[in-house]
Amino acid sequence: MEGSERTRPSAQRVSGGLLAEITRALKGKDIEALSRIYADDAVIEEVSGRHPPAHPSVTTGRQAILERLKDELFRDPVSGWARQLDAMEILDGIETDDGLAFTEVRVYAAGDRVVAQHLARKRNGLIGHDRVVVAWDAE
Repeated sequence: MEGSERTRPSAQRVSGGLLAEITRALKGKDIEALSRIYADDAVIEEVSGRHPPAHPSVTTGRQAILERLKDELFRDPVSGWARQLDAMEILDGIETDDGLAFTEVRVYAAGDRVVAQHLARKRNGLIGHDRVVVAWDAE
């Protein structure tokens, strides 16, 4: 049986908060604004085809996260070629006082897609730790 309103966590889709900031930054392709949702000492921990669970990619600090986002969003991770990003959006998202979870979809001019599932913990209103699982189109 589900908890009562009193005991159920207050998870909900929100029109404000970090999810709204992430959505605005992604739609505007504003990587600097996207990096500002992370705390100064934030950590992104990524698991993907290139970074298996035993050896995740870990990036620490807002400035390093900004550089990673610039590099990751506009460059092919295998070939290193520049890529034209056509669209980025949030499909699903939930935010609470302590964290957020969301699915990010990126579509590139060549037609390939990337799906990233984020589970993040907040600290002082910003993301302190973001675990992300990333799947790229195989071709």
